[in-house]
Amino acid sequence: MSAADDTDRLRARLHEIEIDLAALRAQRGAPTGEPQDFGDAGEDLAAREEQATMIANLEAARDRLRARLGEA
Repeated sequence: MSAADDTDRLRARLHEIEIDLAALRAQRGAPTGEPQDFGDAGEDLAAREEQATMIANLEAARDRLRARLGEA
């Protein structure tokens, strides 16, 4: 595999990560502020925490790819 092929592959992966990040951020809505029972509130909190973790992991992968590509 040539260096150009590797760079193209990394750029394609970076683009996929950017798309995934945009989709996750779009799904993340603001809390409704409406009363919930403990079960619903717990599920909502767990989902938000899971989504925040996924976003953080994708951002870290994006940063590593940018560093490999020499981007800021």
